[in-house]
Amino acid sequence: MKNSILTFAAILIISLSACAQSTPVTPEPPKADGTTSYSISVHEDDNSMSNSSVSVTKSDDEYKFRASFHKSKTNRVKAVLLDRLGKGNLSVNGSVYLWTDSKSSDEVFECKLTKGKLRMYMDKELVSNSFYKKIEALGTDLKHLISGTNAKKMAAKDAKRAQQDLERAQRDVERAKKDLERAKERLAKKKN
Repeated sequence: MKNSILTFAAILIISLSACAQSTPVTPEPPKADGTTSYSISVHEDDNSMSNSSVSVTKSDDEYKFRASFHKSKTNRVKAVLLDRLGKGNLSVNGSVYLWTDSKSSDEVFECKLTKGKLRMYMDKELVSNSFYKKIEALGTDLKHLISGTNAKKMAAKDAKRAQQDLERAQRDVERAKKDLERAKERLAKKKN
């Protein structure tokens, strides 16, 4: 009876140790035909006490960009839009700036800027790949402008976080190896 309990315990320890040493399965990245969404909210520390929020939604057939921000940023956002989109297909009605593009009664692209709000919509199936990349890059730049983030600093911060995660995983692997060795030693002692 005692030997069967020890044998069972040894098998259990070895099984658990073998599982602890297996390489984790790397998840597959999301497929391009799915929907991805990114959202950021920022509370600004200046005296205006305003919040900014940016939401980007990409699917296989459309791209949407929505942002709310303090009205003081409207002129900077407008300057970027005028620089990137130009004045073609632009209509201005008071403080509303609207860029539109249609093909055979289908809305292909729309960008609407009002004080403190920006909305962009693009039908990816009806635009060229170069136009899509242009609008996606515009959205990325506007996201950083509106949220007050810096693309290079964000990339550096993400790289640092990834490095810390890697180092933590390496420490966990080393700890698991030590645990396995101790379990093997205990098992060897029990057999003797």
